[in-house]
Formats: sequence, C-alpha cells, structure tokens
Amino acid sequence: MIRVLKSGLWSSIQDNGRFGYRSIGVPVSGVMDAHSAALANKLIGNPVNTAIIEFTAMGPELFFEKSAVIAITGAEFKVMMNGAEKPLNTLIYIETGAILNFTAPKKGWRGYLAIQGGFDSDVVLGSKSMYQGITNKSRIEKDDIIKVGAPSEILKTEIVPSNPLNFESKNIEVYMGPEYGILDAEIKEKLDKNTFSIHQNSNRMATQINGLGEVQFDAILTAPVQPGTVQLTPSGTLLILMSDAQTTGGYPRIFQLTKHSLNSLAQKRPNEQIVFKIVR
Repeated sequence: MIRVLKSGLWSSIQDNGRFGYRSIGVPVSGVMDAHSAALANKLIGNPVNTAIIEFTAMGPELFFEKSAVIAITGAEFKVMMNGAEKPLNTLIYIETGAILNFTAPKKGWRGYLAIQGGFDSDVVLGSKSMYQGITNKSRIEKDDIIKVGAPSEILKTEIVPSNPLNFESKNIEVYMGPEYGILDAEIKEKLDKNTFSIHQNSNRMATQINGLGEVQFDAILTAPVQPGTVQLTPSGTLLILMSDAQTTGGYPRIFQLTKHSLNSLAQKRPNEQIVFKIVR
C-alpha cells in the first residue's frame, strides 16, 4: 500500500477513461496525456490501460509500505526517493519504507506514475478514472491509502525505448471542425497566422485561449463535442475541450485536435504559446 503524505496538485487516479456513457452525459475523463501514461505502463510491463497517478505542476509525496517497481513519465520533474534523485522514463525500484517526492518540472506540466500491478481502486462505469459525481473523490488527498494490485504472472519488465513528447514544439495540429466554414476570412487568417497563449484558467475540462477579440457568427444548435474539440465563443475565447469536458456544446466547433496534439497540449503550461497547424 501507499500512503499519501502530500497530495500535490490535481493528483488523481486515471486510466484511459470511460466509454459508452456519453449519451447520458458522462464525460470520458481519463489521462490528459495518453502518450506519456502508456509509456509509463509499457516500461514496467503493465497493459497500457492500467490505472496510473496523474499529477500537475507539483507532484505528491508518497510513503511506500512495501517495495514496488514504478515508472514516471511526462513532464520533466525531478524525482527523489529518500533524498536521492531517480531517473524518468525507466524502471525505478522502490524500497520498503521509502518516501518518494518531486520538485517542480523544468519542462512540461503533467506527470504520470505507473506501478507494477496497477492501483486497486474502484471501477465505476468500466473505469477507475476519478471524476466528481461519478467516483467518490475527484482527487487524491493527504492521508489517503492507495492499494496496489498484484502483478500479473506474465508481467514483463524489459526496458522499452523511451519516447517522451517534444515539449519545445509550439505546433498544435488540428482538423477543420464542422463549423469552420461559417468563419469569415479575417478570423480564419488570425487562426492560421497568430500565436496564442495558454490561459491561467485552463484545467482538465478545457484549455482556454484568448486572443481573437469579439467575433460574430450565427447561432448553432447544441451539438456533440469530445476531447480535442475547439469551440469559439462570441468573446473570441477558444475553448479546447480536454478529458473531463462535457458531452455537448452550443459554440461553433471550428477545429478538432489530432490525438498527438491533444497529448502535447496537455503538457503546455499557463502562458506558454501555441500555433495551430491545419491538417489538410
């Protein structure tokens, strides 16, 4: 078992999300950066959908009551076990009684901790992903006890090539959305040429981007949306829907992020800049 000494920031248990319930308004949830989460599980031989701990900007402090094998991927946090630095993107052997903690990341925004056997937490609607109103908690809290599952007998622990995301790239690839065509030429040019900054209010529901100024467009009917959908509001704010986003929306859907760009965007900090690149 693992005891949470400090919760860190927005730390939660997530897997790839819950599917098949959007028709009744249940968000997908799940990891924000699926690439980094899958890499962490692959490094220690877990199935890629095994639940992990996701944390943002500031990692948790964890006390391991038993020895374990873990991997940590994602943002470039400095990982410390009993005061000694441990590497990212590879196996880490945790001693019984060890305390694991993190410094702030040099690059990136979200980290992922996978453990052999996964976390033995409740499955709700086919997923262990924490979400307010679906699971008992939306986040990990101080003094929580996190149970660890038993590793599979066929678990493999060979090193796999680590392939972390490129945190330097500003490019966010998108497809044109269903309502892209209603935009006038001036707005399209701004979307194509301008550099945009991530707003401080961004979270697991949406990444918020300002910079277009007020815009006018015909109202649309409420329509389905999903993670990666980019909505344009009358104030000129762009809302890029993320893992915990609602299932429908009433703003024009002007872009849809590629899967790779959705992972990359999850690692962008507030005030970092991005540019949209339309995939044609």
